[in-house]
Amino acid sequence: MSRLAERASVDQILVAARRRLRRASFEPSQREAMLLLTHVSGLDEVHLLTHPDRHLDPEVVTRFESLLARRLDGEPVAYLTGRREFFGRSFEVDERVLVPRPETEHLVETALALPLPRRARILDVGTGSGCVAITLAVERPDAVVTATDRSLGALAVAARNCRRHEVGRRVRLLGADLAEGLELVDFDLVVTNPPYIPPEERATLSPEVRDFEPPEALFAPPGRVTLLERLLDGLARLPVATPVAVELGSGQAELLPSILDRTGFELVRLVPDYAQIPRVALLCRTAGDI
Repeated sequence: MSRLAERASVDQILVAARRRLRRASFEPSQREAMLLLTHVSGLDEVHLLTHPDRHLDPEVVTRFESLLARRLDGEPVAYLTGRREFFGRSFEVDERVLVPRPETEHLVETALALPLPRRARILDVGTGSGCVAITLAVERPDAVVTATDRSLGALAVAARNCRRHEVGRRVRLLGADLAEGLELVDFDLVVTNPPYIPPEERATLSPEVRDFEPPEALFAPPGRVTLLERLLDGLARLPVATPVAVELGSGQAELLPSILDRTGFELVRLVPDYAQIPRVALLCRTAGDI
């Protein structure tokens, strides 16, 4: 988009931006042009659509051009706008946390469908932006949620989201590696979306994921013992029958039997995503001393 675009109408700006998005190798949605324009202009989509001939301030157009250039370099829209919708609510995000995915909503739905006691105590392991923990706290106003993460940056983002959704008194944020140091007998449910992409698949990812999102939240740590095995070993002192809901990556469901055989958990059910890929494993603690 040239400097002449500073005198262009809303419609001309959007048409030119969509043309450039179509040419991008990673196939971004053309709708992103509207998302960026509403962000920089402060005008809603309805206003922009119903006033296509409106000329925007040159400063707004310059900011739009800058964000569009960053998007064409692969930077996720959520990082450019600082927001991402999850379960019908807006969450703050930046490069310290993963961008919330629609697939993770299945994790929330699975948890909400469980017959938990009143004032349920929920543990969210690896909370990132806090979208899962906060959504559960909002959807279940009687619940108390503890959310852990190793990243202090992620916890700072989660804290902002707690304030944004006014759940600060019912979501406790803790710096911890998985569930280390917690009194597990205190929880009625554990939910987690752990890093699960094999490092060797890095080159196959879209550049907007590979080059911008935090690798420690994307990729499974190397080694013979998987992160899921570490997590389940760490949950060995959960009370018997306590449910654990885990988001899975593609192909991970096939590895579950060998992991569960030695960790004292059993598979209750697999929940598929919209593409019919097993996305959430609901597990249950079956053995071990408390």
